[in-house]
Amino acid sequence: MPVRKNYISGMATMDEANDTPRKRAKPEKIGGYIPEKQIGKGAMGDIWLCEDPSLCRHVVVKQMQASLRGYEDLMKRFQRESVLLAALHHPNIAHPYALWQERNGRLALAMEFVEGKTFREILDADKQPPLWAVLYLLHEILQALECVHRHNIIHRDLKPSNMMVEKNGRVRLLDFGIARDANPGQDMTMPGSVLGTAAYMSPEQVVGKPVTFRSDLFSLGIIACEMVIGRNPFRGENIEITSQCILNMKIKSSHFPVSTPSALRKWILRALAKKPQRRFNST
Repeated sequence: MPVRKNYISGMATMDEANDTPRKRAKPEKIGGYIPEKQIGKGAMGDIWLCEDPSLCRHVVVKQMQASLRGYEDLMKRFQRESVLLAALHHPNIAHPYALWQERNGRLALAMEFVEGKTFREILDADKQPPLWAVLYLLHEILQALECVHRHNIIHRDLKPSNMMVEKNGRVRLLDFGIARDANPGQDMTMPGSVLGTAAYMSPEQVVGKPVTFRSDLFSLGIIACEMVIGRNPFRGENIEITSQCILNMKIKSSHFPVSTPSALRKWILRALAKKPQRRFNST
């Protein structure tokens, strides 16, 4: 087993890939934390690697954009992400530490710092990981997703850049920014809204229909397919082409390398069924 763990560790220490966030001026402090560098940028905020001087550790702080302070629905969504994360206690999910509102009205969320490489960076460096690595990565994400679904949460944005492999080989599921609470009356999404990342959306997401746990499994099926065949088969030159491919392109057994185990091929094909009722119920 050490060879396999070393392979994961090697993938987790490769050079950074393409997505470099647009840098903002570094604040002196965010709450009780001291920012060191900006490591990401999302639709709702900037992500900072910070020092926690009180406990001598690093944390990640997601700071809401100042321009969003007046939008009550977006502030509620930011708070909802924190509450949903706090309900999840699983070794494959990054843990939240604290949520607060700064004097200027901006919300901030402190989270566990996970050091490693994203699936995206791994796949950019090795488009077709060996079979054992594919199975290991899928197993780890399915473990996290089982916990998420058990708490009636739909992630809605499963993609390689939201999955991290630590240096010790442990896999983490990240970014619950657009996750949906599936409990009755808790959905904050306007009917017909399209949320997610185009190349990893389920057909129902593409057309703005309600999502279910099976929608997450379709997205994971795309990731599994990408690891096995070396590319995302639905990705087109633009969002419109990509959306049409997700809605109409049928993945067949002939798309997979001949060395792909039959059980894995069947799992991916079922996860990628266009009709949700033909997929697995959940993880």
